[in-house]
Amino acid sequence: MDGANLVIVGAGKGGYEFLKVLTATPNVHIRYVCDINPAAKGVLFAKQRGIPCVTRIADFIDDESVDLIFESTGRPEVFEELNRRKHASVSLVGSAGTRVIFSLLDSYNEVNRNLTSYKLNLERRIIERTEELEKTNAALEQEKLACERLFEHQREINEEKSRYLIQSTHQLKAPFAAIQHYVDIILDGYTGEITAETRAIMEKIRSRCQLLSDTIRDMLDLARLQTHMVDQVRHDVPVNDVAREVQERFAAAAASKSIVLGNQVPEDLVVRANRRQLFELLAVLVDNAIRYSPDGAPVDFLGERVDGHVVVAVRDRGIGIAPEHQARIFSEFFRANNAVRFDPNGNGLGLAIARELANYLEASLEVESHVGEGSVFRIRF
Repeated sequence: MDGANLVIVGAGKGGYEFLKVLTATPNVHIRYVCDINPAAKGVLFAKQRGIPCVTRIADFIDDESVDLIFESTGRPEVFEELNRRKHASVSLVGSAGTRVIFSLLDSYNEVNRNLTSYKLNLERRIIERTEELEKTNAALEQEKLACERLFEHQREINEEKSRYLIQSTHQLKAPFAAIQHYVDIILDGYTGEITAETRAIMEKIRSRCQLLSDTIRDMLDLARLQTHMVDQVRHDVPVNDVAREVQERFAAAAASKSIVLGNQVPEDLVVRANRRQLFELLAVLVDNAIRYSPDGAPVDFLGERVDGHVVVAVRDRGIGIAPEHQARIFSEFFRANNAVRFDPNGNGLGLAIARELANYLEASLEVESHVGEGSVFRIRF
């Protein structure tokens, strides 16, 4: 019935109800309402909506725009007259058919009303949820700003702490250097002969001074890294060349423990990095490997390309790290129990420095280790 022009004959109670349903049905145009009673309920309803109302069949039967006639009077003679006089192209539905169609249209309109109601409810819920999301987003934005302010405040505190640490530790260097100098003078005999007991005490003092000097140096290095007081210039660096330089630097330390420093890095392996920082990072890892390896255990440089990344590693056959300690070994001043037993003179800053250096090189630093079997520290660029 899309776009159909309809005529309703009979505007009593049944015609009125049918007319109400039809006027609420999309794409249906009521061309005429016909009833001999001008005061019929359907006629009054039609007039309120501007629908033409007539009292005779002759007033509409010759209108060629009419497509369908609904006869709702229930009188056979009216139906027969309509059937006899209508154009062949016009469809005619009697009162029984009208009731069926009325029922179907009423159901259709009820479905439409329900769908409209559901649509309105859905739109209302969408608006409510959108408002809730906007409020939540606004709250999250406020929390984000608060976190950013807190982070910035914490960063300023850390930088101030690091600057103070740099100043304080720098002031300690001179006194310790003087103490070491005087101890060396005494041990070298410039102040006269000393007893064996005194020499043993002075040797311990020199050892402790050396440990403290190394700690001061490491604390300064770590503070400079944390306050970004390092060179940011980068170039294409052949990893094998840097590994050889580190081998040369630690050749004596390795030889003192009969450790062979191997280099298995391919000649063509290149990373974009600051050469000095890469050297210092490998140096920290090699120093750590030598320090915690038994005599004769090999230490190797490794390098390869894996899934688009360059991976450089230092592998040892040393004491290893327990699983419960591996998450903490990059923390400042942390030392695993077996490391303290193996070498009581460490300060727990080496791997913290290594982590900061890796961050500056935009690389990740990973560890794989088993107690008693050794460790592999991987730098993933």
